[in-house]
Amino acid sequence: METSVQKPSGAAARHAWLVLAMVISTAVLTGIGLSIMSVAFPEIRKAFPGASAAQLSWINNLFTIVSAATLVPSGVLADRLGRKKMMLIGIAIFTAGSFIGALAPSPAWIMVGRTVQALGSSAYTPAGAALLISAFPPEKLATAIGVWSVTGGVSAALGPSVGGFVIDRGGWQWAFWINIPIGLLVLLIGPRVLTETATDRTKRMPDLAGVFLIMAGVSTITLGVVQRKTQPGWGWLGAKTWLCFVVGTAILTWFILRCKRRETPLLQLDLFRIHNVRVGVAGTFVIALAWFALNWALVQHAINVWHWTVFKAGVSTAPISLFSGLTGVLSGRVAHKFGHQRFILVGSLGTIATSVFLWFAMGNEPALWTAIVPGSMLLGLSTGLVFPSYIATTLLDIPVERHAVGSSVNFMVQRIGTTFGTALAITFIAGSTGTRGLRESLVVTIIGCSICFALGFLVRRPKFADA
Repeated sequence: METSVQKPSGAAARHAWLVLAMVISTAVLTGIGLSIMSVAFPEIRKAFPGASAAQLSWINNLFTIVSAATLVPSGVLADRLGRKKMMLIGIAIFTAGSFIGALAPSPAWIMVGRTVQALGSSAYTPAGAALLISAFPPEKLATAIGVWSVTGGVSAALGPSVGGFVIDRGGWQWAFWINIPIGLLVLLIGPRVLTETATDRTKRMPDLAGVFLIMAGVSTITLGVVQRKTQPGWGWLGAKTWLCFVVGTAILTWFILRCKRRETPLLQLDLFRIHNVRVGVAGTFVIALAWFALNWALVQHAINVWHWTVFKAGVSTAPISLFSGLTGVLSGRVAHKFGHQRFILVGSLGTIATSVFLWFAMGNEPALWTAIVPGSMLLGLSTGLVFPSYIATTLLDIPVERHAVGSSVNFMVQRIGTTFGTALAITFIAGSTGTRGLRESLVVTIIGCSICFALGFLVRRPKFADA
């Protein structure tokens, strides 16, 4: 077994913050990758008019589904091969996928690029999380996790505004070109900054058949969601829609049962014996679904109903990133003293209140300063409390030697939640007129954050907080 080099305390502190900077860079890539398609989507439809909204939705869904299914084996590979090595390999793969997407001559090739990006993201995400957790002492870890997790949310919120700016000027291809300088920079600096952590080459790879089962299950359910309004003969009560739901649920049930029987399952169910892991994973799934459903719908409403440019629609939601970053960092600094439960409860109620405000404020006529800007500010303030708190709730009670796999499980359910939230928003917006699509997404957000609020009462203080 290889071990990492021990550093003097001052050097260790500097090294920890450099590691955080590298991991933040990967969070930026993933965050932008998750959200930038909300503004690229209309331009891609113009470039390929023969493709339906349902077909093009898979450009976004493939990223979240493939990355969700491959996160856990990537976490095990990071433990086996070395987390530094795995993180750099992932960045290289993601950058290659960005090149493929930028040069794609058809929607099919865009999907190939997004799939390669997803494989890269799933490789560097658990490795980066494990490098981060091993670099910081317990009393600083909540702050580091807060900064890191909020950066992902901030990047996702910035995706529409930054993406709108470059796409308006250079075309949809810039949804991919924008990633390449960041990827190359990390590949240049990362080998000098990152230090390899301990590796365990005795670890066996998980059941790879589970990868295909979870992709098939989530994809089948997503198919039922996106087709129900964009294709005739489907609908919420349609036989085809419910067949997708039943088959997808059956496949996921088969996946869980297989995990129980396998010696090295894809999903290590024993992690769910830890109370905070169960609560944190559930909360992460729900807030991801609720947040992405609303964020996607806000941008599409501004473009389709208010007829704003892609750039203006993206910039109007930029306060989400600013204020979620502010509250996320501040809450992370004091979470080890007060616990995460308070932030989850306040943030969930704040998001519900913001959704009610947007219901009445967002109409058919543009309302920049009276609706979307204040709504984005409030949404950022509230979700900036919930997202990092649920992530920290999941990770901080997992044994150190299982951090890579534990973070993989957390991000797997987050990506699945993102898939379902985005799919719901796409199907709500497609073919809708006026405020109907936005309001349907707001209902999803209100229900989701009500569940987050209820789950918040089950959160316990992490073990290190009582040490």
